[in-house]
Amino acid sequence: MTLQEEYRVSLDAFQGPMDLLLYLIRRAEVDVQDIRIAEITDQYLAFLRGIDAIDIDVAGEFLVTAATLIEIKSRSLVPVDRTSSSEDGADGESGDGESLDPRFELIQVLLAYQRYRVAAETLNGQRLEHARRFALRPTRRRRERDADVPLFELEDLHVLDLQESYERIAASIDFTRLGDHHVEIDDTPIALHQEDLLDRLERSPEKRLTLQESFEGRTVGQRVGLFLAMLELTRLRRIRVSQEHVRSDIIVEMAEDEPTGAVAVPTAIAVPPTPEA
Repeated sequence: MTLQEEYRVSLDAFQGPMDLLLYLIRRAEVDVQDIRIAEITDQYLAFLRGIDAIDIDVAGEFLVTAATLIEIKSRSLVPVDRTSSSEDGADGESGDGESLDPRFELIQVLLAYQRYRVAAETLNGQRLEHARRFALRPTRRRRERDADVPLFELEDLHVLDLQESYERIAASIDFTRLGDHHVEIDDTPIALHQEDLLDRLERSPEKRLTLQESFEGRTVGQRVGLFLAMLELTRLRRIRVSQEHVRSDIIVEMAEDEPTGAVAVPTAIAVPPTPEA
């Protein structure tokens, strides 16, 4: 039997050497921080010796951990000179149990792995719970409707296909219920809306207006142009738009920063410069 087969089948699919160590610790019914390194090391090595053939690709991490366990076990067997350890602690180094206990680093790794393992099991449980849910099946009418709609690749579409789709949608809408609809066209240049907004801000007492005040007396088309002008002036840092909270008024005011650009007035309506005397 190879290590991969033993690892995945006989020992309940351990995900690595840390998983195997946690299994051995749970089997010994001790807390992670109370592990007996000699006993755990012997059990771990017995597991490796019981494998007939070793797959290097899988065994690498297990063998590295085995070497680490042997090192920790050997250090735990060496008597600790507590006098020198106390002197080291007086010099600023750690003189507590962390420096005296050779298991410390291994225990920290096991505790961290244990936390990740618990989180992984929780997520897997949520995945299984979600897998038991059933999506709402489409109604018969919707299935029949979807079956009648031909599928097109985007690159295969022609303008006549779009026209046909529009006519099919328009035929399903009762436009008489919507009443008359007028589309207003405003061809005022955005630059003029910018100049108008800046002029109104300059003339306002506090050099600020609410968004509602800036739209007063404007048609729908003019409001759209004015809104685009606000966006451009904000980008140029000529004005600043702010709102304290969701339901408060939107404030438009002159910016205190230096502007990054000037408003470009269309040449067709630009005022020629005054000739010098």
